[in-house]
Amino acid sequence: MFAIDILACPDCGGRLRLLATIEERAVVEQVLAHLGLPADPPPPSAARTPEWPPGVRAAADHEDHAGADWVD
Repeated sequence: MFAIDILACPDCGGRLRLLATIEERAVVEQVLAHLGLPADPPPPSAARTPEWPPGVRAAADHEDHAGADWVD
């Protein structure tokens, strides 16, 4: 199965097409170095709890049956 992303030009909104991919690490490193970008990816971020929309968490915590379905 192929995944196709359709990209849009940020200036005019026209459709962009992928012409080529660079897969050789040495070539990728040369391009990134020329652009002044690091060749190594950043370290992964620590996992965190997603933020609740304002008022949702407080309302859930104050319901009479909050957590009643959970088994300890």
